[in-house]
Amino acid sequence: MARELDLDPRLKLAASFVRPQAVFADVGCDHGRLSVYLMQQCGANSGYACDIRPQPLEKARQLIAKKGLEQQVTPVLTDGLQGMAQKGITDVVIAGIGGEVLAHIVEEAAFLQDPAVRIILQPQSKEHVLRSCLYRLGYRIETEKAVRSGRFLYTVMVVSYCGEVKEIDDLFAYGGLLLQESSEEAKEKLGWTADNLLEIAESMKQSPAKKEDCRRLTMVAEQLRQAALK
Repeated sequence: MARELDLDPRLKLAASFVRPQAVFADVGCDHGRLSVYLMQQCGANSGYACDIRPQPLEKARQLIAKKGLEQQVTPVLTDGLQGMAQKGITDVVIAGIGGEVLAHIVEEAAFLQDPAVRIILQPQSKEHVLRSCLYRLGYRIETEKAVRSGRFLYTVMVVSYCGEVKEIDDLFAYGGLLLQESSEEAKEKLGWTADNLLEIAESMKQSPAKKEDCRRLTMVAEQLRQAALK
């Protein structure tokens, strides 16, 4: 029997949201460890390990073969989810990519506009940009959890299409559903975000043109800090 591998906490949390018997797309698969984990430990039916770079994809191909999963997991050289519309994908995982790029990948993949498709996103940065873009595109965040991996805190979002286009306020853009979470990781993440916003606001104080942005970010930071203390 092939030896099962383990993942770091952020990828493990993302994997936990993939449904049993899923046909998954692991976008930006890099080394392929997540794809293998989804087959070995999450009960996925089959999947696609996708990457835009040939060298990491080759490493993923080798790992998939080593684990005896060539018939279940197909490596695909592609940009985001291009060319994946007719693959019968039920669950999509995109982890370790900046929020702006994540939003672009989702926007370019029209087949995700199906409420039955589960989208799991783990942004490395600019979560506020991602949240705002998702709601403008008609998606909504169903679940959101914070997780610590080493020295860093991350958020993992479970997203689906609902067709309702809306603008979200600054507080939700920066805090998301973590505002409703009671875990220590969520509170730490909110506090970290508040500190980051205050640093940005401080750098704006010398610019009269950015006075309103400074005020707005300071107010959001205070709201985030209050939420973190509840």
